[in-house]
Amino acid sequence: MDVLELFNRLEEYENKAAMHPDFLFRGQSDSSWSLEPTFSRIAKKRSLGRIKALQLERECVNKFSISARNLLPLKDTVMLLPQNGQIDFLGWFPIMQHFSAPTRKLDWSCSYWVALYFACSENLETDGVIWVADFNKLTSHANDKVDKLNKSFQELMTDPNSDELVVTTMPNITNERVEAQQGRFTVSTSPLSNHETILSSIDAVNKIIIPAVLKPEIMTKLLNMNINAKTLYPGIDGLGKSMKEYCDIWDENSLIT
Repeated sequence: MDVLELFNRLEEYENKAAMHPDFLFRGQSDSSWSLEPTFSRIAKKRSLGRIKALQLERECVNKFSISARNLLPLKDTVMLLPQNGQIDFLGWFPIMQHFSAPTRKLDWSCSYWVALYFACSENLETDGVIWVADFNKLTSHANDKVDKLNKSFQELMTDPNSDELVVTTMPNITNERVEAQQGRFTVSTSPLSNHETILSSIDAVNKIIIPAVLKPEIMTKLLNMNINAKTLYPGIDGLGKSMKEYCDIWDENSLIT
């Protein structure tokens, strides 16, 4: 496969201009990695069962939300204050993950160009991957399941005996990074779920391998399209990340004039 063939294949999944996408994309720089959230990997490494994993997750969200209210602007947390004593897990997860806290959610994008960036920006010696999730199939399956159970998804998330299913959603409050990356995320009813297993069981995911040898060329093309760390991570941290990218694809014939 060359870069042109890869781009032609990705075009098969072009999203229309619509309220909801037909496809979601996730880029990972190592094709051997599964669709397993950070919190799930941590809980499994500690050999936690579902009940203990739920307890640890609740404590993490409690601790983070209490302290974050003193550290973040009011506008970022006012909608997430506990209602009737209940924590808004789905609301807090994107904020927690933004600041490097482990959660059971996985980040996706409505843009395969954004996913391509994440598949190629690191681990240049390793094949990358773009995961393509069928939004309509995933959503239809999840809605049918939730309707039959006659419970809200929030209730199922905290029920240690609920069936494992994955939904896709948007954060209640977005930020510049989520907007720049056209972000969505998937989350499961179980904190231990591997999303690949669930999505594969309903035939709602495909996997496109990105050969390692193509990564530098792809990164150069994305840079020329203004898809880079500076645009996907607005702010000084993105500028810093962009210097690493520049070093990786730098032309040795470059001249300072």
